Amino acid sequence: MTVDGDLMVDAAACGPPCRCPQCERPATRVHSRYGRQVYALPVGGRGLTVRLRVCRFFCDHSQCHRRTFVEQVAGLT
Repeated sequence: MTVDGDLMVDAAACGPPCRCPQCERPATRVHSRYGRQVYALPVGGRGLTVRLRVCRFFCDHSQCHRRTFVEQVAGLT
């Protein structure tokens, strides 16, 4: 899609199950989903925006201090 001559890409994260960045246990419950915008280097002289849909997860490990965390896309977020 183009907006004012710039490129816009809609994408959704779809990798393997996420792990809590603090305790490293796999997530089993989704808290919510939301969109993030990632601005990238120009492509062919045009601006590039990636609208990325990601999940926020609960960390259910009772001894972990982190309650929620957001999935990360390697090399992008």
